[in-house]
Amino acid sequence: MFHTRPTPANTPFLIGPRSLSHADLEEQLLQVAARLIASELQHKRVLLMVRDDLAFVPLLLGCMRAGAIPLLLDPGTSVRQVKDLLEHTRIDAVIADADAIALWRTEDLPLPTQQICVGAVQAKGALLSKLLGRRPPADLDNWPGLLTVPVPLALPPARQEGTAYVVFTSGSTARPKGVEMHWPALLAHLQTIGEHYALTPASRLLNLMPLSHADGLVQGVLLAYQRGCTLVRPAPFSLVAIEAILIAVYREQVTHLIAAPTALALLQQYGTHLAENFDNGHFRFAISCSAPLSPATWTSFSQCFKVKLINTYGLSETGTCGLYAGPDAASHKIGSVGVPRDMLAKIVRDDGGEAGCDEAGELCLQGANLMHGYLDNPQATAAVLRDGWLHTGDLARRDSDGVYWITGRIKDVIICGGYNLSPEAINGVLLQHPAVLEAATVAMPDLTWGEIPVACVVLRPGMEADQQQLLQHCAQHLRTHELPKRISLTGQLPRTPSGKV
Repeated sequence: MFHTRPTPANTPFLIGPRSLSHADLEEQLLQVAARLIASELQHKRVLLMVRDDLAFVPLLLGCMRAGAIPLLLDPGTSVRQVKDLLEHTRIDAVIADADAIALWRTEDLPLPTQQICVGAVQAKGALLSKLLGRRPPADLDNWPGLLTVPVPLALPPARQEGTAYVVFTSGSTARPKGVEMHWPALLAHLQTIGEHYALTPASRLLNLMPLSHADGLVQGVLLAYQRGCTLVRPAPFSLVAIEAILIAVYREQVTHLIAAPTALALLQQYGTHLAENFDNGHFRFAISCSAPLSPATWTSFSQCFKVKLINTYGLSETGTCGLYAGPDAASHKIGSVGVPRDMLAKIVRDDGGEAGCDEAGELCLQGANLMHGYLDNPQATAAVLRDGWLHTGDLARRDSDGVYWITGRIKDVIICGGYNLSPEAINGVLLQHPAVLEAATVAMPDLTWGEIPVACVVLRPGMEADQQQLLQHCAQHLRTHELPKRISLTGQLPRTPSGKV
């Protein structure tokens, strides 16, 4: 991936509140790589948790160019979750926002010695040196301080084997699992996506996913870098940013929009007055990812903005996408997840046999883009990777045209706005409240979010707590998107004869 590309030096790589050219990115990532190599971090694990896109991109790519292994955490990850990760996983270095590292230090987290603080104050004496007309000393332990060192003349060859990156997914357990993606799988996947979307250096990808999320990482930073095209990120997605996002579609000549179904639904709901912005002379199609796309959102978005919307299906364990509904007409069936590309798919019945046409069963995938496994978790790996097939935990059927349709889920996970939420993690936090005796979190359908987590709580006899108090308690331990959208107080939880809720 790290090779000389025909991209003109002044071509923008990142367009946002502040922009970054391909040439400047190349220089910065080499400086980062040189810093990590000098610290002997090749093949070592580097925890990466950075908010600012302009810092995240060169730090991530520099880490990968050095041959280090970035472990990506969402910037909203709680102190408790970071502590749990540090206690159960070997981490050799940390690159994170300065305020996060300061907080971790006050909480006595077992941080590794090697740390790079992002947005930290420049080296001591920098102001005095500037007043005296002298070059300030380089501070290699902060960003952007490490950019003051000269660009290295040469670096060792870039890695093509071993672990490329690790992203974390909640899955069906309270502790997040690290999805370990190796270089051959990543490169094969980028090749598939680039060809399927027909990307060229002139392509401009407006990706609204978090960059620490697989779809933001792979279909954003890594895809744009590998293809030599441009990544457009006008603002983090929110209701107040919808107008800026739709203006950017026209102003920046966006060719592809990549977003979760929730974002697509909100763009359609609040951005109808800017529908003509998609008629920019360059736009090709929008891509839905990371969560189920309802037929209602699919149809209304396409009709509102007069664009083709293709649906994708995949998991962090497949890189991102495995199946695509579109852009070709044959696979573009509203409500489906389309057909596999550069992957094999099969549907397995409960008895282990392969299902026939329109027969339901578990969807299993096989291909060059599969993960190597879950980081330091061979038991969890063995549970989903069997005989070369990834058992997705999703129920599906295949129609007579070979198009796949998701019909349900085996595994216990809630997909809310593109995020995988663990009901057990929410239950565990609720049970820490002194007034809570029992808790059970379930998914409820929602037109905007796809699914929302709703918690049912039984209070201890003689104790009191209301929904607001319980939500405030949850907010101290969970990220914003993990919070239950509603808490229902009940006298008892329904149970099966065997005692299961």
